[in-house]
Amino acid sequence: MKGHIVIIDEAHNLMDAILGMHTVEISLAQLEIARQQLMTYLQKFRNRLKGTNRVYVTQVVRLVDALKAFLDEKRRTATPKSGPVSQGELLLGRGVDQINLYKLVAYLQESKLARKVQGYNQSAVEQEATKQQVPSPGTREASVPVLNHLQSFFLALTNPAAEGRFFFTAEKGSEQTKIKYLLLDPSEQFKEVVESARSIILAGGTMSPV
Repeated sequence: MKGHIVIIDEAHNLMDAILGMHTVEISLAQLEIARQQLMTYLQKFRNRLKGTNRVYVTQVVRLVDALKAFLDEKRRTATPKSGPVSQGELLLGRGVDQINLYKLVAYLQESKLARKVQGYNQSAVEQEATKQQVPSPGTREASVPVLNHLQSFFLALTNPAAEGRFFFTAEKGSEQTKIKYLLLDPSEQFKEVVESARSIILAGGTMSPV
């Protein structure tokens, strides 16, 4: 978009669209799948990974364990079963407060770890199905890009507290027990577009000054 004119039609939806794009949630079930996939990958490639890569993958596992522990505890004891939660509460214990989230997110983006882990686990499922002479199951574990959800959630953890809020929901099923990040201030997320484009034109018939 550098130096270009950006025209956004139906621009009365712009705020909600930005908020929606950066709202992310992760469930206990997804965390359990992510941990299983990461451990399978780590055990297979532990001796092939460079020291730095192994450290980062281990850090991801520790973060997953911290989030799982939080949701497990809330599911057992929380009254009410939903409410706001701070980043500090989510990253309590297990040494995760020593992890540099900015470096970890940068590593995940550059290394494409989510795609590698997903690809290896998908291949392992298919090979096991072939060995057992049964059709490939196509299970949720193999098909859902759960580590991409996780990567997006880690990115949300790096956002300043003033820009958004975390909320938890603790229900009986692991699918319904989740943490959700809601972006409240879209200005920072749109800043790169504003600074890059030559001009931005917002067009719409139902707009009001914002």
